[in-house]
Amino acid sequence: MQQLRFNPAQYELINLLSCVDKEEDIVELKEVIVQFLNRRLQREIDKLWDAGIINEKVIEEWGKEHMRTPYKNA
Repeated sequence: MQQLRFNPAQYELINLLSCVDKEEDIVELKEVIVQFLNRRLQREIDKLWDAGIINEKVIEEWGKEHMRTPYKNA
């Protein structure tokens, strides 16, 4: 059996979560984590924008793409 190993961030979160026991605290914590991930994603998007990899034209093209998985006729 493979042993589960946590990275430092996961380990720290597990330690912090040991004191979270109320549903409203869990909801608030989820919101904080989503905000954190959103800020991180925005920084990465800004880097792509500043590097010229994405721009308004690219974003408009994304809006027109149809990337659905084709269904096989059964």
